[in-house]
Amino acid sequence: MYRVNLLGSFIRNSFTLGLLSVLLVSAILGQTTPDKGTTPSATTIVRDVDEVSIDFVVRHKKKPVLDLKPEEIAITDDGKTVELSDVRLVTGQSGSVSHPIALLFDSLDPSAATNAREVANKILKLIPPTGFSFSVFNMAGRLRLLQELTSDRNEIEKAISAATSDNNSSREQAAALAEKRLISALQSGVDQVQAQAPAYNRGAAQAMLAALTESQRIIQDQHTQAPLAGLMALVRSQTAIPGRKLIIYFSEGVQPDADAHDVLRSITDAANRAEVSIYVIDKTALDSRLMDGLMQTSAIGGMVAASRSASMSQGYQNPLTAGMAAQTPTVFSGGMVSMVSDQMTRMEGEGLAGNKDPLSAMAASTGGAHIYSEDNLKKPFRQAVAALTTYYEASYVPPALDYNGKFRPVTVKALRRGLEVQSRAGYFAVPPTSGMRPFEAPLVKLLAEPQLPTDLKFRAAVLQLGNLVTGNENTVIVEVPISGLQARSDPNANLASWHVAIVSEIKNQSGAVVEHFSEDIPGHGALDTKEEDRGCATMQRHFALPPGQYTLETAVADRNSGKLGGAREHFEVPDAAAGPFLSDVALVRRIDASPDELDPFEPLRYQHGKVVPNLSGQLVPGDKDTSFFFLVHPDSRISEPAVLEMQVLRNGELMGQVPLQLPNGLSEAFPYVASLRSSALPAGNYDVRVSLAQGERIMERESSFRIAGPELANAALGKSEPVEQGKDVTEMGDSGLEGTEIALTKRQPLVITSLPPDAVARPSDEELARVIGGAREHALTYSAKLPNFLCVEVTDRSVDPSGNGRWRRKDSFGELLRYVDNKETRTTLEVNGHPSSIKRDDMTQWPLSLGEFGHLLSLVFEPSSKAEFHWKETDGLANGRVQVFQYRVEPKNNSMLLSDSSRRVYAGFHGLAYIDAATTGIRRITMEADNLPQDFSIHAASIAVDYDYVTVGAHDYLMPVRGTIQLKRGRREADLNQVVFQDYRRYASQTRIIVKP
Repeated sequence: MYRVNLLGSFIRNSFTLGLLSVLLVSAILGQTTPDKGTTPSATTIVRDVDEVSIDFVVRHKKKPVLDLKPEEIAITDDGKTVELSDVRLVTGQSGSVSHPIALLFDSLDPSAATNAREVANKILKLIPPTGFSFSVFNMAGRLRLLQELTSDRNEIEKAISAATSDNNSSREQAAALAEKRLISALQSGVDQVQAQAPAYNRGAAQAMLAALTESQRIIQDQHTQAPLAGLMALVRSQTAIPGRKLIIYFSEGVQPDADAHDVLRSITDAANRAEVSIYVIDKTALDSRLMDGLMQTSAIGGMVAASRSASMSQGYQNPLTAGMAAQTPTVFSGGMVSMVSDQMTRMEGEGLAGNKDPLSAMAASTGGAHIYSEDNLKKPFRQAVAALTTYYEASYVPPALDYNGKFRPVTVKALRRGLEVQSRAGYFAVPPTSGMRPFEAPLVKLLAEPQLPTDLKFRAAVLQLGNLVTGNENTVIVEVPISGLQARSDPNANLASWHVAIVSEIKNQSGAVVEHFSEDIPGHGALDTKEEDRGCATMQRHFALPPGQYTLETAVADRNSGKLGGAREHFEVPDAAAGPFLSDVALVRRIDASPDELDPFEPLRYQHGKVVPNLSGQLVPGDKDTSFFFLVHPDSRISEPAVLEMQVLRNGELMGQVPLQLPNGLSEAFPYVASLRSSALPAGNYDVRVSLAQGERIMERESSFRIAGPELANAALGKSEPVEQGKDVTEMGDSGLEGTEIALTKRQPLVITSLPPDAVARPSDEELARVIGGAREHALTYSAKLPNFLCVEVTDRSVDPSGNGRWRRKDSFGELLRYVDNKETRTTLEVNGHPSSIKRDDMTQWPLSLGEFGHLLSLVFEPSSKAEFHWKETDGLANGRVQVFQYRVEPKNNSMLLSDSSRRVYAGFHGLAYIDAATTGIRRITMEADNLPQDFSIHAASIAVDYDYVTVGAHDYLMPVRGTIQLKRGRREADLNQVVFQDYRRYASQTRIIVKP
């Protein structure tokens, strides 16, 4: 099963209804105080102004130590020894307290889901039968609940099966039922598992409900990957539950980038506050010590391989695609390896802790562990059980604590000999109850200053939208021109990388913060893009507030240069309760594709897109159309129909005044996008006025824009001629709206229409040609522009013997991939979780390589392929937009090669290409074979590779991060290879080999 849309998908109706219920109940329960219980009240890394509290576990020869004295422990905070105010032992007797354990499953591929189910059931058997309760969650666009907290192992096993099922419908039904039970129990006050649950179970249920709503907000507010948003929400919710908690996270790994690192740091900090240890079960994880050691040893082989590349040109031939070759690695004897050590002057990587895998560092920093799915689970989970029930808590006053968002490492050392201490790594210096991410702290601190800096220019505004289902809605927009940001430039890759952080707070008249928004936005663009075309980084958040006077305070930071900007602006939320109401009119910068389920309450939604306003008011000459968005609120109590009208003025003079048609029988807010044909407009300052009249009441709003360029003489406007008005009736699909044409002169008509139902309009032919041309250049030069690097490639192979979608994991292997002077070599690191030096050629059946580093792209885009590209849609991917193209290559022009033991077949192919709209880099490519012979053993073959921006050394590159190959062969059998690329590091061009005596 292939995820063409990487944002995820699920049943829209059940999601919207379920989330609405969750939000409504959440609002009802917002003031509820969790029930008090008998569990010892203990928190870890919890800070107020005066004190820090940290928990830790002490062992002697794997057995817990219960008699540690305060004078036998030493703690440092940010490198400084602290004086302890309290040290105490916290214990929970088995059976008297039910310690909560949450199981969280990513949206896993079929084989990974099967493996996760087996591992989860093994873990259940390692947890004692009494004294522990479980809940089960999975990520499907947002955090979903599969099983509320219970100690019934049968119910947990059923939930695990549902969470790892490849049947989306059954998984959705299980989640909908579990969430309905949770909401019903909280509404009625009756706990359905009351007989066997501890006294704090209602508080735990409220925490689960908070996690469900919080995950969606984090995805929207923080541009966070859905799995990490779910983990963050789940961790934060655990603060309401006293005592130590455990989260077991089944992951396919994350690709390290600036945003993911920051989110993982925030998760670490939240877990340490909430007394949560995180254990990550990762099918792509490799033993980090083994990996690092073999990376260093293999770097020697890479250097030698580079010098001997001519003699290594013959190697393994991929049976799937013609010309995809993986080089045979150089093999060094054990004696050779033991005699040398290398000092790489440049082999760089980034992680939460040095070169360590970011998930591994996060888990270790919370007192948990990062576990390969085939590791022995007994030791880590026996220790986890012991840590849940018996631990120490120490309190102290931190030295010179400043809320600057920086990480403060904490070390705990036992002074008694022979003791082993397991503790958390530290905390971020942010206010203890704020829940803010580290990057926000210095910006929030900046907003407390009376004078705000102005070095970084930006624009901020609040749009008033009127009464909607969620209340008196408004939207705050902050846009930072990318041209004002410092970019890390790579001329070789024609790539510019920028990074901006934004914090906005809304305060009431008494100065209290009533809304807090933030976003950390990394982005990329093409170096050769004109400055005026680079656009803006935009943060957009909607909120509901009662009528009154407020202040919007915003701070922004260029995270590359350190430049700061800030501004304060007063605004009023009007009372829109009575009469016809017209929202503010927003000049539209663009309309992004946005699934309804991503935020069903988004007020700036038009059809299936999300409106992104343009606060600059500046149009580029030659823009074909200019659009304006607003909400029309008719008054259902007035019998007369609402009348909508628009005026267009240039330099204060009326150019035209026309009615805009509304659908009949409107009873609620109606989103309207009026599009103005602006390509024929002369330079000048323009005003657009929209009025709504119903009965005796009328309301008017105004928006402005400017077209730069030389001023034209009045004669050019035909001012002496009377303004003509007429109607150009245009059917607008099922919206029932008509366009209206205003003629300034007979030679320069001005056309105003509403946008068609498909609001995310097809780009112009010129834009599509630019995108395809840029993608072709990117594909054909991709390999040559890559740096020398190392990475780890993990391949997971599965088989489905009966063809019914029940995948059985066959094996997995991890390899060190060296890319030196445009050539790939691979060295095996592990097979099925165990160190191995087996060669690829010795692996049986389909040791496939994807041709990820250039060949697959050139196969599609090289001119000889004569690929036919047809635009399909504009879609959202990560923090940007992609243009999606369908393509097809005929076998006479180029082909993919498939072979079995007795035959080769060359087939044409088709697929999809996802192209970054900003950089024209290729973010995803799929390939599917066409018209295979009926008597050939392979009946179907498909490939998909995902690319993402990865920091290698000092620059960002589009690198493969994930790929799949799927074959159908024999009568029913199907093969599935899932490949993950991780831990990219720059490969040294200089290496010293020291021969030991």
